[in-house]
Amino acid sequence: MAKFITSQENPEEHGKALGFVQKYQETKKENSVDAQFFSKEAMQKLIDHPDFYAAKLHHGRLEDGSRTIIFEGLAANGESLNSFIVDGPACPPCCELPVF
Repeated sequence: MAKFITSQENPEEHGKALGFVQKYQETKKENSVDAQFFSKEAMQKLIDHPDFYAAKLHHGRLEDGSRTIIFEGLAANGESLNSFIVDGPACPPCCELPVF
């Protein structure tokens, strides 16, 4: 089951989550994507689908070979809602908070 963690409510688990990110960054291949940005508006549209139950995050590759993440909306029975969030700016190269 996915967990929602805050530093205030569960500092130990929060630190563990940050450790996962740090371990990836220490062992990643050169020119790998560290993170990707997605707007609240795009996520809200996915969540507002009347049959939304969960999101599945897919790892993908763009035409240029770079990695990306794609959110897919799912119904309670696990079927796709055919609703996706794509094209979030990647870090690097865009590591400053983008304007959406």
